[in-house]
Amino acid sequence: MSEIDPALNSGNAASSSAAAGANERKLARKETWRLIRRRPSFIIGMTIALIWVVCALFGNLLAPFDPLNFRGDLNSSPTWSHPFGTDKGGRDVLSRVIAGARDVLKIAPIAAILGVIGGVILGMFMGYLRGWFDSVASRIVESFLSLPVVLLGLLAVTTLGNSNVVVIGVVATLFTPVVARTVRSAVLAESELDYVESAKLRGESTPFIMFREILPNVSGPIVVELTVRIGYAVFTVATLSFLGAGPPPPSPDWGSQVSDNYNSIVSGYWWSTFFPAMAIASLVIAVNLIADAVQSVVESS
Repeated sequence: MSEIDPALNSGNAASSSAAAGANERKLARKETWRLIRRRPSFIIGMTIALIWVVCALFGNLLAPFDPLNFRGDLNSSPTWSHPFGTDKGGRDVLSRVIAGARDVLKIAPIAAILGVIGGVILGMFMGYLRGWFDSVASRIVESFLSLPVVLLGLLAVTTLGNSNVVVIGVVATLFTPVVARTVRSAVLAESELDYVESAKLRGESTPFIMFREILPNVSGPIVVELTVRIGYAVFTVATLSFLGAGPPPPSPDWGSQVSDNYNSIVSGYWWSTFFPAMAIASLVIAVNLIADAVQSVVESS
């Protein structure tokens, strides 16, 4: 019995230490979130982003006219009845801008999340396993990073089709190498620390060490990458739509609106292009403000 007691005491001590570490990490996350919420850039960015989220969720109720079927005067300048004017098809631009938020916010965040998940998994294996796997994967990642994202996306969407599922998959695939490189660098630094060696000595499995020990300690860069990628995803999706790889007209997609009406600028009908372009810019800026707030707090903590 006396031989078992030390083992029991050791197990209890390890459990207490693990519980204390989990509580410390929980308190640290709460403090980080509190600091992020107090940043002016986060407040401004979230306010703008939430406006577009509301438009995406309740666009049919908020739009004053039918964004697809309403027909008024062609290229009517902004008035009280049409604050953003009408486009060359006589459709209310304000209604189409409100409705257009749905396509962007339905595709961009999902694509960014999937890209980050893929990048985290790949980067974790690259940074922890090293050796031949890291060498081969690094060469593949570098080859992807050397090519223009929009060009690859346009080629893939043109080949596979322009459905939402295809666009999400293409954008997520294009973001995976970028995130993997960031995660790999963080994991390389963490894998040299004592707690990783302790986990190896305890006989923990490789997946356990990577995703239970190392992953929580590299969550800061991952969160920053996620916020940054959402902004890039919005811009990438809008760019693909502008180049004709998005929903076809008369879809209210913002990129499609700009593509459909930008030729009217030379005739003085600027509003049908200006307002959807400003919608894209405002959402990208909002996400970047949120990303800046997250990054500044994470890097200082």
